[in-house]
Amino acid sequence: MRLAAHGIEVTLPPLWSGRIFARAGGNATLHAGDFRLALGDGEFGDRSTDQMPHGSAFVALVEYLPGAGLEAGRGLYAAQRIRLPLDPTAFSPRKLAHIRPGQEGIQQFFTTAGRPMCLYVVLAARGDRLVRRRQLAVLDWVLRSLRVAPPGDTTSLPV
Repeated sequence: MRLAAHGIEVTLPPLWSGRIFARAGGNATLHAGDFRLALGDGEFGDRSTDQMPHGSAFVALVEYLPGAGLEAGRGLYAAQRIRLPLDPTAFSPRKLAHIRPGQEGIQQFFTTAGRPMCLYVVLAARGDRLVRRRQLAVLDWVLRSLRVAPPGDTTSLPV
């Protein structure tokens, strides 16, 4: 399934759910997961990740708006793309927005197409290497399909 809105495009595998939204006057956010996502969730999917079954994966891509010291391509947002493949050793419960038993996460900050973003990934299979290997293979595939257009442009670029 291909999702596209607010200058973000992604392809999701069968049985995944996802949405791209923007709050009034705000930034674009992508949520995707291999389980049913909660409606009306916050940018980092707090309600969705609270309901994750064992073996599931959740992705949030959150755009930040430059200003008040935040500059695209500088500081925390200096990286120009998502680092793939995802590093299995980088996942940790300490990198979660809310620590939950059995979950680990990562965050990557970067700028693409002039848009500062945060990639937030949560996995619910702590300690299960076989499940983790499968999750990371699918996540890498999903993230490689991600395209982001510059602000006001309809042409998407690989992330």
